[in-house]
Amino acid sequence: MEHSIQEALHTPVMVDEVLHWLITESEGWYVDGTVGTGGHTAALLSRLSPGGKVLGIDLDHTALAVAHERLSAEAARLTLRQGSYAQAHLFLHELGEVNCQGILLDLGLSSYCLEGSGRGFSFQADEPLDMRFDPNHGRPLYQILPHLSRNALTDILVRFGEDRQARSVATAIYRAATQDRLETTAQLADTIRLAVRGPLLTKTLARTFQALRIFVNDELNTLQTALERLTGILRTGARAVMITYHSLEDRMVKQFFARESRDCLCPPQIPQCVCSHSAAFKILTPKPVTPASEERMQNPRSRSAKLRAAERL
Repeated sequence: MEHSIQEALHTPVMVDEVLHWLITESEGWYVDGTVGTGGHTAALLSRLSPGGKVLGIDLDHTALAVAHERLSAEAARLTLRQGSYAQAHLFLHELGEVNCQGILLDLGLSSYCLEGSGRGFSFQADEPLDMRFDPNHGRPLYQILPHLSRNALTDILVRFGEDRQARSVATAIYRAATQDRLETTAQLADTIRLAVRGPLLTKTLARTFQALRIFVNDELNTLQTALERLTGILRTGARAVMITYHSLEDRMVKQFFARESRDCLCPPQIPQCVCSHSAAFKILTPKPVTPASEERMQNPRSRSAKLRAAERL
């Protein structure tokens, strides 16, 4: 089992930075809402005192199994739950807790998902075109594609992929899907290659796979729900640390923290505040924190990571 664990382990991003911005007290409950194979959680547990505990959440039951085995020595201080990070409040209530001392969301796709899940997250392997984080819920992508119109596909690729080739790629995918020729990642990648050539191909492949993955897992709506629930699960002085990897997520996090750090949301033309809104957070990172050059060299997948942190008022 040890060898398979080593193969599945994901290199966590900006570990020192996460611990610096997240930990305010060495005791109490912390939430790792995207625990994956347990990289950030292992570091967090090592920094907390014996009274510090972690609730780890993930949609992927196989990744959770790896985390459970990896962190078995910390079983008394670690609770793992399968589900969405947007359900953190429910899992805390199960533990008899109203709120927590801090929450981490690392929204990147783990190395395990890309290389070990067998669910078609990468165009560099030939796997079933599934793309679900939780394979026990919802439908795999290959079952969904034949039922999407050309306009719907275009909208998905434009909104979630932000790629200039989205319309031509959507047309190619639509034609292939309606002919029942899209069941594997290789077939999808070949379809994209027919629509796009030249130096932009690799970026278009990555952005198309990203867009379809976001769509299948409803990732942006999940993130928005989780952000709106932060106020209720963080105690005063507790912190939220968010690591994003593409502009859509980063924009949502940035805008949420900006809005919730203001005492008034009224339009500037209104002379007196009528919204009764009060600031719930203090922004700790006016500009996003990014990995150091050494980390970017050692872990190329960290290059696009941006960390933002805020403290509950």
